[in-house]
Amino acid sequence: MSKSIPASGAGAVRTILKNKQDFHFDLREKNEQGTQTVYVYDVEYENVNGTMTIALRDDKISVASLNLSIGKVISLATDANIKKLADYVLANTH
Repeated sequence: MSKSIPASGAGAVRTILKNKQDFHFDLREKNEQGTQTVYVYDVEYENVNGTMTIALRDDKISVASLNLSIGKVISLATDANIKKLADYVLANTH
């Protein structure tokens, strides 16, 4: 059993990255507009669920945000590790 995310959300992305096998995501929506593509995923990990939004501009991540049911929103501005999580999600999207 993997480690649960605390109610404060502290270290959420790091915890998910260490336990990627327990992070589940389903593509809900994909929108393309010019050189930008936006992906919206429903996500679930242990004790939380939420959404993850990833925007690519010219094939580079320009936006990555994780909105968790515990009231925590994590973005590139608040956690640099979210780019690693976004890369993982994109690489494993079928």
